[in-house]
Amino acid sequence: MYQLSGDLQNFSVDKIADLKNKRIVLRACLNVTVDKEGKVIDATRIDESIKTIKYLAENAKQVTILAHLGRPESYSKELSFWNVHQVLQEKLGQEIEFVLFQNSPKNLEAKIILGDNIRFFKEEESKDPDTRMNFAKDLAQFGEVFVNDAFADYRESASTYDIAKILPSYLGYKFIEEVEALSKFSNAANLVSVLGGAKLSEKLDALKALAEISEKVVIGGAMAYTLLKAKGVNIGNSLYEEDKLSLAKEILNNYENKLVLPVDHLIASEFNEVASKSAHVTLDEQVPDNTVAIDIGSKTTELFVQTISGAKNILWNGPMGVFEWETSAAGTLAVGKAISQNSSAYKLAGGGDSIAAINKLGLTGFNHISTGGGAMLAFIAYNEFPTLDIVINQ
Repeated sequence: MYQLSGDLQNFSVDKIADLKNKRIVLRACLNVTVDKEGKVIDATRIDESIKTIKYLAENAKQVTILAHLGRPESYSKELSFWNVHQVLQEKLGQEIEFVLFQNSPKNLEAKIILGDNIRFFKEEESKDPDTRMNFAKDLAQFGEVFVNDAFADYRESASTYDIAKILPSYLGYKFIEEVEALSKFSNAANLVSVLGGAKLSEKLDALKALAEISEKVVIGGAMAYTLLKAKGVNIGNSLYEEDKLSLAKEILNNYENKLVLPVDHLIASEFNEVASKSAHVTLDEQVPDNTVAIDIGSKTTELFVQTISGAKNILWNGPMGVFEWETSAAGTLAVGKAISQNSSAYKLAGGGDSIAAINKLGLTGFNHISTGGGAMLAFIAYNEFPTLDIVINQ
């Protein structure tokens, strides 16, 4: 796990000297959930960004906001920030000048400027460091100081990493909040980690790191079936990653005493919502041929809840099943409730699916909810966090 050295508050946005005379380039996290027309349907990340944006809007000479939405390969109307701009403007209660991708935001006099989706520019995530740096130099022209408040966007890019090599750099309130919350787990006693979601490969490094520091690692969702397959359990037609079976066997050999895997399953004849309405629970951990697991079963739910109930620290990332379907949401709801209702534990949840489940199922009581699931796991899995290191080591 990343070990924080020094006081992050020394790099807080409110430590910027002579702010009233400074133009700020702010990298925010506005990667919200939108529909096919680009309409915002979950504004959580906008809400999380407001505190830093508002502080800079009220105190700086000018703020130019950079952010991304989705993973576009070129300009697309549905991933443009026009709708995000409208929502952000309403929540901020202040006019924001929106600059279209096709235009150049140079020499604008507006107090707050929102540039269009930064990932419309291929230079943003170029694998060539010189290309990224040249783009970062262009971005740096819009301010004298850089502020990074995009914890969730942790990968090295021109607007999250390279620009911090050019301008004096600070951290936004949300970035600091995320790091401080996650740092509590570096020496957490009686930690139970709860992992779910689709792919073991996406959480492999984090799983190993969490297995080292946790008393138990509870694993549900589709990622559990790669491990069960490696264990020799019949998983029917359940989703798994064949190319990760050898790694799954290695994890089982090293950490099997810490892993808590499903012992029964809610199964359906096919992987679709219609078939889920006729789902039933298996007798044991074996998934019959020609069926697919869509949620954990009742015995597994009891086992997972019991494991969670005694924890003093809990980290949750990922649902236990297809919680979007009414008939297969019970496992995620029960586990989520067990976490949120453990009044004696410090509880942290993170990741897009976890947030969606928390919101959909009306779960409350978490000490911290991270908007960056991948970033949260990277913070746990590795000793480096480049977008943070580049600021505190400048």
